[in-house]
Amino acid sequence: MTPLQNLWHGNIRTNEDKVITDEEKKLVELIARHHETLSSSLKNEDLVVFEKYVDCFTEYASLIECQVFEIGFKLALKLMKE
Repeated sequence: MTPLQNLWHGNIRTNEDKVITDEEKKLVELIARHHETLSSSLKNEDLVVFEKYVDCFTEYASLIECQVFEIGFKLALKLMKE
């Protein structure tokens, strides 16, 4: 299969090729620690609101990641045309 066919069929997963830096690892650890702290200290409605916020933020980040991929792909095609 061609690279585009492999991409279409899900055989190429660009997000799995990313190398996670030490700085990113530290940030992920901080996010997890703060999430755990807030989750354990919030009760009832506050916890529900916090979890909804986390869900919305995660969805937003996913949308941005997709847009960045599309922009990068389009840029690569433009560069190849030159």
